[in-house]
Amino acid sequence: MIGTWKGKYKYNLKQNSEFNNKEVQFLLEITEFDGESFIGTVQDNDTEFGTQGQGIIEGKLNGDHIEFIKKMPVRTMLLKNGKKIEAKNKKHHPIYYTGTSNMKDSFSGQWKIKAGISFTNMILYISFGTKGTWEITKIQ
Repeated sequence: MIGTWKGKYKYNLKQNSEFNNKEVQFLLEITEFDGESFIGTVQDNDTEFGTQGQGIIEGKLNGDHIEFIKKMPVRTMLLKNGKKIEAKNKKHHPIYYTGTSNMKDSFSGQWKIKAGISFTNMILYISFGTKGTWEITKIQ
């Protein structure tokens, strides 16, 4: 597990948006692995459709099942009209990834951001959650 992984994720939105089915590339660096739990860093390569900054991941591998939480430093939200807003002084809501192994060095699955309420720039936002698909392949 330790090493560099190249990945991509897609949004699966109900509303019509330029984000729907947009593919965002990212790099995942797993720095610690004890045979079950792992930690590392992640960075999206797309500042227009991805989340800014270097994030942290914490996860578990159980056989061919993987799950991890992605914690990004900049809160990013998609509005119903398809626009993106960022709150650089607030952390992003946790992003939950689950999936399975496709082969030795490849995983794919689903991701989601749970529904919630937040204040950004003195405005109340209600999120009904966001979800999509993802995959990673080890490159080093």
